[in-house]
Amino acid sequence: MIKRLTTILLVLTISSSSASAQDLDGLFNKVKKGAKSLSKSLSWEPGKAVSTSLKDTLAGFYWMNDQLKARTPDTLSTFLLKPGYYKTTLRSYCLHAGTYGPSRGSGYQLANFEGTQKKLIISILEKSTDHPNISQSDVQTLIWGIEAGNKFSSYPTDFQARVKPLLSLKDIALMEINVKDIVESNLPSEVQRLMNTYQSLRQEMQSAQMSFDKLEDIAVKVGAPPIGVGSITIDEGKWSYLNSGYFIKVDPQSYSTSDVTLYRPSYADVSYDSQNRISSYTNDGYKLTVNYKDNGTPVQLGDYTANVQQIESYTVEGPGQPTQTVPAEGGKYIDFGMDFVNDALQGAKDFNLDQMLKDNTNLSLEQLQNAYNDIKKWKGRYDDLKNIHDDFNMDQNPPQDLNKYIKDSYVNETIQKAMEVSLNPIDKKGQSEWLKNHFKMVSDFFFYSICKLRGDDCRPDNDPKNPKLPDYIAQPGNTNAQRLGLSEYKK
Repeated sequence: MIKRLTTILLVLTISSSSASAQDLDGLFNKVKKGAKSLSKSLSWEPGKAVSTSLKDTLAGFYWMNDQLKARTPDTLSTFLLKPGYYKTTLRSYCLHAGTYGPSRGSGYQLANFEGTQKKLIISILEKSTDHPNISQSDVQTLIWGIEAGNKFSSYPTDFQARVKPLLSLKDIALMEINVKDIVESNLPSEVQRLMNTYQSLRQEMQSAQMSFDKLEDIAVKVGAPPIGVGSITIDEGKWSYLNSGYFIKVDPQSYSTSDVTLYRPSYADVSYDSQNRISSYTNDGYKLTVNYKDNGTPVQLGDYTANVQQIESYTVEGPGQPTQTVPAEGGKYIDFGMDFVNDALQGAKDFNLDQMLKDNTNLSLEQLQNAYNDIKKWKGRYDDLKNIHDDFNMDQNPPQDLNKYIKDSYVNETIQKAMEVSLNPIDKKGQSEWLKNHFKMVSDFFFYSICKLRGDDCRPDNDPKNPKLPDYIAQPGNTNAQRLGLSEYKK
């Protein structure tokens, strides 16, 4: 088989220089030596090139839409992004030939890219951005061919010439795969259908008059997809957390076009007072100081000691405006302490609020209920954060002091609510952007705490970073719908 590959590729590169030929010989000397280890890559099985499924999805959540509804996303010109909130429309690609395409309103969730041809397809998606002259239909045809087990040498020669910049010599060698002889009568019906789809794609790809429209008719089913086996419900607008420190959601317009929203929180220096309360946030020349009314009033709630904290005002200062202090209306919150918060979040026990208020005149039942309901609401977010944490292997770098960040996130959100009241309306003439920057800083720290909860390194800088979108797949909840590959090519 290796000799045959060498012969085919030498024919393909007959017009190359002698140096290129020597490179090709060197490549196949390496292939011969590593033939045993490469045997898996040099063979083909239906559905194995890309095998991502629902089990590979990252933890997802919807509540982030509410947290960001007051902010307007920026457009982006590059994917080397500083912290911020961005939205763009990208080229996306079908990675599940023979299934139904998405439509507006389809729910998708990010998943890890899995499959025997993972590295090859990711590389093609990355390089396609650097070669805008190569059409999206040609890139899609190449990907479908990899899924279907089509040999590179079987494509029409003009197509080979157009897509060659997306491939290395080794990539081309690995595309000269051996389609296994599979007795279709022994296959489950869904695999037989997949085999038929791949066979039809190969036949069309090997035609001298290869037509993308015909390929699309074979690979993309139209209409409302029936619910597939093992499907789950994924509603539109579901967010995921990427390992690169970004939050992301994908909303497809079609299989070839997807809206992508990205959010990366800014790092802010946060200071604490002697009672371990958040006392100030500082970022990029802006500072917000939380002014508490007193040292807090300790109250006994059953087995727990809590503190009633009252925020009196906020002092905001930064470039371009004089320092000002804004009263905090309704800035009261109950700091239950981590024992209570952990028991409430983990459902370790039931709480009788009436009994907890017995002989306690510092709080009303309504105040306690509101505070307890806030913690219960936060429980859903805590569960999401735990799932985010569990998405990654923490054994080598276990996160430290997660309780601190659980508490920080809870208290920070309480401060955020008080700021919404005290800085509303924030569109005062000449101050709008200045006040928005302070509010944004508090909001960013809430999500930065989530990053710490996940156990990420959360580097204390705001340097540009790439989210590496091609490393992930947008996975639908319906197993009869198409999963999508993401490029960084803006439409």
